[in-house]
Order: sequence, then C-alpha cells, then structure tokens
Amino acid sequence: MRLPRHIGAKLGFVGALGLGAIALGGTTAQAQEASEAPAFTGDEKASPTVGDYFEELQKSGNLDIESGSRDTLIAELRRAESLLRSGAYEDAAVALYAIVESPRYEGLEDFVEFQNSQYYLGVALSRSGAYDAALTYLLKTMSSGPSTLYFAPAHRKAVDIALLTKQPKSVLRQLESLKLNEPVPPGVSGERAYLRARAAYEEGNFSAAEAELVKISRKSRLYSSALYLRGVIRTRKGEFADAAEAFCEISDTPDDGKYTFVVDERYFRIKDLARLGLARIAHETDNYDNAYYHYFQIPEDSDKLGDALFEAAWSMYQKRELPTSRDLVNDFIRQFPNSPLIPEARLLAGYVELADCEFTDAQNYYDDLVKDLAPIVKEIESIRENPRKRSQLFDKALKRWRAEKAEPDEQLTEKLASKSDRVLALLRFNEGFVRVHEAVSGLRRASGGAPHVVQTWQGLGKQLGRVKVRSNSEEQSFEQAEALEGQALVGDLQRLRDQVEKARANLRRAKRDGEIEGADAEEETQRLAQIDSEIDVLESRAVAAAEAVAIADEEATPDGLKPLVRSDLAQSKELESAAKELLLRLENTADTMAKNALEGLYIETKRVLDKAKLGKIDAVIGQKRRLEIEVQDLSSGRFPAELHGQLWEQGLIGDDEEFWPFEGEYWKDEYEGWR
Repeated sequence: MRLPRHIGAKLGFVGALGLGAIALGGTTAQAQEASEAPAFTGDEKASPTVGDYFEELQKSGNLDIESGSRDTLIAELRRAESLLRSGAYEDAAVALYAIVESPRYEGLEDFVEFQNSQYYLGVALSRSGAYDAALTYLLKTMSSGPSTLYFAPAHRKAVDIALLTKQPKSVLRQLESLKLNEPVPPGVSGERAYLRARAAYEEGNFSAAEAELVKISRKSRLYSSALYLRGVIRTRKGEFADAAEAFCEISDTPDDGKYTFVVDERYFRIKDLARLGLARIAHETDNYDNAYYHYFQIPEDSDKLGDALFEAAWSMYQKRELPTSRDLVNDFIRQFPNSPLIPEARLLAGYVELADCEFTDAQNYYDDLVKDLAPIVKEIESIRENPRKRSQLFDKALKRWRAEKAEPDEQLTEKLASKSDRVLALLRFNEGFVRVHEAVSGLRRASGGAPHVVQTWQGLGKQLGRVKVRSNSEEQSFEQAEALEGQALVGDLQRLRDQVEKARANLRRAKRDGEIEGADAEEETQRLAQIDSEIDVLESRAVAAAEAVAIADEEATPDGLKPLVRSDLAQSKELESAAKELLLRLENTADTMAKNALEGLYIETKRVLDKAKLGKIDAVIGQKRRLEIEVQDLSSGRFPAELHGQLWEQGLIGDDEEFWPFEGEYWKDEYEGWR
C-alpha cells in the first residue's frame, strides 16, 4: 500500500530541503538512490537520502514493497504530472520523490514510466530553482542510454540549466562523465560543443570557441545561437565583415525555409539580436544607409524595437538626414515614454534642432529637459545615501522588471507620478544583478521558513514511530497538539516582528513628510523597540519549549530511523543559522551592487543634464549669431532670405495702393481645362 499523504510529504521533505536553496540556484540539494548510497551510519555530517528513510520504513514494517506495481506507478505519475502542469512544482517534486526513491518500484527502472518520473522530477526541481538536485535526476535519466525515450529531453533540460545558471563548464563536466555504451546522437554532440564554446568564450579563448562552434550542425536547435555567438566573437576581434556574414545567415533565413533553424523561445530573439548586430556594425563603419535598413528590419512586436528606433535616429543624425532623425526620435519618445533611454533621446531631439538651425525649438527642448532632470538627479543623490530608500527602490524595480518579462508584448506605460518612479524608469538591470536580488528574495523566504523546518523534523520522529502504512487516522495526541501550538506560536511571533518592521517604515515616512511631531515619533520609536525586545524573549521561550518536546519525540523514534532523524534535525538547525548568515552576506552584496548601479545612473544622468545645459547655451548663442547676421545683411542693403517672399507683394504696390490677396476658390476647369 501507498504511504498516507502526510507521511509521504514529510519523507519527501528530505529531498525538498534542497528547494530551500532556490535562492542559491539549488546548490545544496543533493539526492542519491538508495541502491547507490552507502549504508547510513548515524554520522551527523553525512547526509541521509530519501532512499535511506524508505529502507528503514521497510525494515520496520511501515512500508509494503509488494504494493508497488506498474499500474500504481502510472497512477502516481499521473497525479504528479497534474501537479507539475498546474505549477505546483514543489508538491510535484515530493510526489515524484515518492516514486523514484521508493523500494516499491525497484525492478521497474527500465520501464518508460519510471524514466518519465525521473525526468519529471528533474523538471520540477529545476522549475523550483533547485538546479543541482535537478541535474542529479536528469543525469540518472540519461544513464539508461541514448536509445531510451527520455535521454534527449533530459539532455536538453540539462543544457538549458547550464545556460540559465551561467555554468556551462560545470554542467558539461557532469554530462561527459556519464558512462554510456553507445554513441550519442548528433544533436547531443552539437549541444555539448555549444557548451564548450560558451565556456571558452567566457574565458576569453575565442579561437577555441570558434573551433567548437563549427561542429554544430544546421539541424541542431542551438545552430542559430552558435551563429550569433560566432558573430559576437568576430565583432569583439574587430572582424566586422566576418561578423556581418554570421549575422546575415541568421537574419536572412526565411521562417518557412527548408533549413530554418529549430524554432523555440530563443529563435525570434536571436533573429532580432542578429539584425541589431548588423545595424550596429554598419553604424560603426559609418555606413548609415545600411544601418537604417537593418534597424527597420526589426518587427514592431520585438522587445528590441525601442533600441532600434533610438539608434536609427542617431544614425540619421550623424548622416545629417535631419528630418528623418527628427521623425524617428519623436516616434521613440511617443512610443517608449518610460524607457531608460528617454533622457538621451530628448537630448538628441535638441541636437537635431540645433543642427537644423531651429534654435528656439532647441532651447525649448533643453529647457524642458533641464527642468525634468534636475530634480531626478537630486533624488538619485538622496537615494544612494539612504540604505532604506535603496532597498525600497530596487525591490520595486525588480517587481516592474518581472512584470515586463511576464508580459513582453505589453509596454508598461504607467504614469510616473513621483520622483522615485522616474528614477525607477531610468534603472537598467543586468542578469547578474537580477540573480543576486532574486537570491536575496528567495533566501529571505528560506530563512523565514527555516525554524519551521527544524520544528517539522522535531515532530517527525515521533510521528513515524506512531503511524502505520495502513492507518489513515488523523487523531493527534496531547504532545502532538502541544508541538503544533508551539510551531504556530513561533510563526505568529515572526509575523508580529514583520508588522513591527512595517510600522517602523511607516513611522519614518510620516516623520519625513511632516505628518507626525518629533516628540510623538520618538515615543512611538521607543514603544516599537520595547515590543521588539518582548518578541525576542517570547521567541526564545517558544524555541526552548519546542526543543524540549523534540527530546521526547526523539526517544519515541524507532531505532532505525533515530540516526536519520537526528542527522536531518542537526542539518536543519545548521540550515537555519547558515541561512541567516548567508542572507546577511547576500544583502550586503546586493546593497553594494545597488550602490554601484545608482552611482552609474547618477553619473549618466548628470552627464545628460550637463549636456542639456551646454546645448541651451549653444541655442542662445545660435539665436544671437542669427540676429547678428540679419543686422549685418540689413545694414548692407540685403534682406534676409526668409523675408524675400513676404516683401515681394509689398514691393509692387505704391504708397497709396492696397493689396488684397485672393481668398476665393479655384475651380477644376479653371486650372486644368483652360487650354
């Protein structure tokens, strides 16, 4: 028979502990099959596996291995697949652990359903962020050989993890360590060649990278990525003609051609990047017409359209096609009002008017730009000196970034009401910055849940000593109820601490905005500090009470399970303290990166502001010079060119005559049929 759900879930928690490392890319999640793992000796430094628990449950009579069959495997796999499709990745991982690690299904490893379960477990763990644990089960899926059904999907997923986590060399080493009795398919060879090329590229070994890229077949799903990487390498080497050749092969391939690249989520993005690369190469080589052509090959639904419009405007400005440049930059400002490039675009709009001798329009552009940017620069100065403001700004920025990623076809054009919102719109993120801040968010969740992990393990031993496989009773003893109440109390205290922190933040905001008097603010600060100290006392008492219950639970644990539970309890306590330490380090790293990002933003925005001020001076000087030229012409008896048409009629009539311009309507037969 199958374990009751509440027991199976807690057994799955051994593997799911790796899910607590979502913030770290799953670097702590490791699991092994019971058949491959050495016998557990009770050493607290060793890591018991899910298989170890199943083995002890079998020995104690709590697990009927005869209850497992291919039919039950299929039924449990369907339930796990349903969880996976619904997005409940952690629950799906727990359900799949109960299949692939259970001795009930020993001997069924060669069935396609079992390999499907291993593959799905790798997918569920990767979607949860536990990448190391995911690779473990993907490698197990591939160990059955290249001829099996799930070898290629598992290999693709492992390669995707390597690219997502920026660890091509590490993942490649694991893939090549597989001992296979038959050669791998060409597609797999191409994927490994691409990983080797990426690793060499990141090390700066461009020749080795290109040598690997030429091994990738046109039929490989990574062929377009390989071409693009080849173009990037040649661009960095200054070989622009060869780079353009690689980019052209991507951009010129029709979507319905015989050798069209494998279409996945990368295809259209890489094609847009190739077109952008061709345009930038043409721009750098002063071939502005070609640059204009390639920029306009980027479709309207591309997330690179804003970059293309802005850069095309610059190309036309440098070619002195001023009307075209004016139209493009105005188009950009209208379509992308919240783009980080808006200050540069408005500066360019002023340059265009200056170059066209429209000095009044140029001055108006620069006046508006200085008026808008000056308070933003001051706000950036304020934020970069205030850790709390920095944290709030970047938390909000990441929410906005995630929203844009979730809906790439919808441009976010919300009204930027406050100065901080306008600073937010100017921020740009690189992948490293996003990963660190995602790690902080994930680790905050893991750190907040760590005490519950400890309490779960504390109660697990006693529950395992009491529950039998055939018993589905949900009755609780007095000790269980007491333990649950203690866990709930710790959770309530943590939520109360969060409320105190929110109250502090609201108090600081009210004090800054002048909504509360200084004496009242000081009194409220002291009251919150007292509440915080009381929470510390209550939390220490609750934790002590939970540990006292844990001692009794450990005594009630069956002998075979006792060393396993003791080891995992020790590790869960270490996880709690390590999570707090690591969270502090990551928060410091994230804050340093935020400082650097704000410093860079301040320098860039200040540079644009200074250029706008200089542009305003140029516009005023241009107006002054134009007036000087007009005065010189008039003193020499020459009329300015713009007055010639206006003075023509006045020059033909006498002082006692009056000129009435025609205000009627010309009929068609008057100007076409008069002949």
